[in-house]
Amino acid sequence: MKHKVMRMVAVALLVATPSAVLAQNSSGPDANDPVAIYKEAGINPQQESNIRKLAQEYDQESAVKLKALGGLLHELRELAYQPILDSNSLLAKQDQINKLQSEMATNRIQMVIKIRGILTAAQNEKLANILQTRMHEEQQSPGMK
Repeated sequence: MKHKVMRMVAVALLVATPSAVLAQNSSGPDANDPVAIYKEAGINPQQESNIRKLAQEYDQESAVKLKALGGLLHELRELAYQPILDSNSLLAKQDQINKLQSEMATNRIQMVIKIRGILTAAQNEKLANILQTRMHEEQQSPGMK
C-alpha cells in the first residue's frame, strides 16, 4: 500500500508541474527559461510579457491546488494506515484526489490553449514544428536526458 501512495504522489507531481509554459515541453538549449521555446517560435516582447503573466497566474493557482493535493494525499495515507480499513472513506478520499488531479490537468491544457491563442498562425506553426522535432528526437534517444 505504501508503494501505491508513493506512486500517487509521483503522478500528482507530474500532473501539477508548475509553470504552464512547461506544458509545451521546453527541452532545448534554454530549458531553464520556460518561455524560450516561444522565443524560438518568434514571439515579440509583448507576447512574451502576456505569456509570462498567464504563466505566473497559473503557477499561483497551481501552488494552492498542489498544497491541497498534498493534504488529500496525506489524509489518504492516514486512512490507509489504519488497522481496520474503512473502504468507503478510502474510496471517497481517492475520488477527491482524482477530481483535483483532473481539474489540475484540465487547467494545464487550458493554459496551453490560452498561450497558443497569443501566438500568430505562423508562430503556432513554427512552434508545432519545434515540438514535433523534439518529440521525434526524444523518441529516437529514450533515456538520454
